[in-house]
Amino acid sequence: MRVHDALRKAFTKYNAYADPFTLMELETFVQAAVREGPQGNSMKSLVDNIEVILRRSEDPDAETKAREIAEYVLQLCSSGCN
Repeated sequence: MRVHDALRKAFTKYNAYADPFTLMELETFVQAAVREGPQGNSMKSLVDNIEVILRRSEDPDAETKAREIAEYVLQLCSSGCN
């Protein structure tokens, strides 16, 4: 699976909006988080960046949803993403 597709699938699952260019910006954070694992600094950066995107669209539960989206993306990429 491509990282971009995993991000799109995760944002869709959690009813969150992000345009394709925003998803492209998140791809490097996902790749780093996959390499480091869920406890690394890259995962924190990924969650923080997703939270910013959700807050821009005025999501009332941005903090929790950002963590869930990031964890789901890592789950989708657990068997490998490119």
